[in-house]
Amino acid sequence: MEYRKVCVEILARFSRYGGIRPVEVVWEDGRRFPVDKLKYIEQAPARVSAILPVRYTCMMGGRERRLYYEPEKERWFVEVEG
Repeated sequence: MEYRKVCVEILARFSRYGGIRPVEVVWEDGRRFPVDKLKYIEQAPARVSAILPVRYTCMMGGRERRLYYEPEKERWFVEVEG
């Protein structure tokens, strides 16, 4: 199965201790998806080309989703099949 990287806008909350917590994902067409729960934050490889991404495993709309943040490029993305 092949995946492609789709960069997305993220609304996030920043803690006083430096943590980043995504609150909402804004898709390419402007649709908004709230992050209901953040399950895990870990340094983990993506299935697409990325520079040392941080993976945020979240619950969104009752489903588990993965968001990635590339600190070096300061961008967020998701992996989409196809």
